[in-house]
Amino acid sequence: MTHYEVLGVEPGADSSTVRAAYLDCARRAHPDRQHADRDDALPAVVDAEERMRQVNAAWAVLGDPEARSRYDRSLALPGTGGSGSTGPVLTTPSRRFTPVPDDGDDDAEVDAWRYADDEYDPRTGVGRVLGAGPPLMFVLGVVLLVVGSVVGLRSVVALAVACFLVALLAFIGVPLVALARSKAHDRG
Repeated sequence: MTHYEVLGVEPGADSSTVRAAYLDCARRAHPDRQHADRDDALPAVVDAEERMRQVNAAWAVLGDPEARSRYDRSLALPGTGGSGSTGPVLTTPSRRFTPVPDDGDDDAEVDAWRYADDEYDPRTGVGRVLGAGPPLMFVLGVVLLVVGSVVGLRSVVALAVACFLVALLAFIGVPLVALARSKAHDRG
């Protein structure tokens, strides 16, 4: 089976047609779309992984203009300038790709990595006080607004508005601080 047959396009297809065919094949063949939560899904997932390897191998060649040109010449397809021989065809895709580490565990634990908790690095966090600050400031603003309205003190209402503004700035600023810390941690 040639790369063109894997993607279901003609050898003379333009690059946008090849790309669209690749995306369509990848969406249909992706192992994550094979309902891995069903008991009878394992064979379908294995078949989808095999099909996905073929689709990716075809795209790796046909998506690169230079590699596609070399491939066309090696196939000797009509209109490609080849010598007329049948040339190489795709027989078995690479087995180097594995979607999850193969550590010999049984198949029931294959998807365990999907549900594992992400590791938390305290150096990239914002801390409890800074993280809790914006919602606490908002609640304080609501309380002050209610008290100021009931009692009739404009200064308390003005303090409530100030709390709302600080809460708004904190809701925007705290995530930016977390992103900056994370980026600095990634660099260093």
